[in-house]
Amino acid sequence: MKLWKKHDRLQFVIERDARGVAIMKVENKIVARFQDGNLMKGYTHDFFPNKEVFHLTAPQGGGDPQQVHVFELKAIFFVKTFEGSKDHRKSDDPVVLDNLKKTPGFKLKIRFLDGEEMYVLTQGYDPARKGFFVYSKDPDSNWERAYVVKQATKEVTKFR
Repeated sequence: MKLWKKHDRLQFVIERDARGVAIMKVENKIVARFQDGNLMKGYTHDFFPNKEVFHLTAPQGGGDPQQVHVFELKAIFFVKTFEGSKDHRKSDDPVVLDNLKKTPGFKLKIRFLDGEEMYVLTQGYDPARKGFFVYSKDPDSNWERAYVVKQATKEVTKFR
C-alpha cells in the first residue's frame, strides 16, 4: 500500500513492508536532461552522486519507476514545478549575472558539449569527480540546485 502526499518540491511516499511497518520515503521533484537532448520529469528517492543508476517515477505519481543511467545525462535539475516558466531568465541574463557576481562563493562558467553555457554557484568543484552540484542565483528560477554530469561538459572554469 502506498500513500502519496505532495508538497511544493517534495513528495512523501509511505509504504508498508512485509511486517506491516510503515516506511517513509522522500522523493525529490526533478527534471533529468539527457546528453541527446531528451528530458524526463518525475520524482526520485534514490539519486546519489556516487551511484550510476537511479529511479524516476511519473509526475502524477504511481506506476513503475524507470531506471535512469547517470552517464547518459547532462544534468539533473531539482525543480519547483514541472511546468517551469516560459519567461525564465537564462543564467547569462545581465540581472542574474550581476546578482551572481555580488554573491560571495565559488562561481563557475560551465560549457556543455552541446554548446549550452551556465553561470552558477557551487560549494566545490573537483574535476576528478563524475559530477558536481550547482546552485542558481536567480530567485525566480524554477530550479534551485542541479547535479551536472562531468562527462557532459566541455569546459568548466572559475569566474568572478
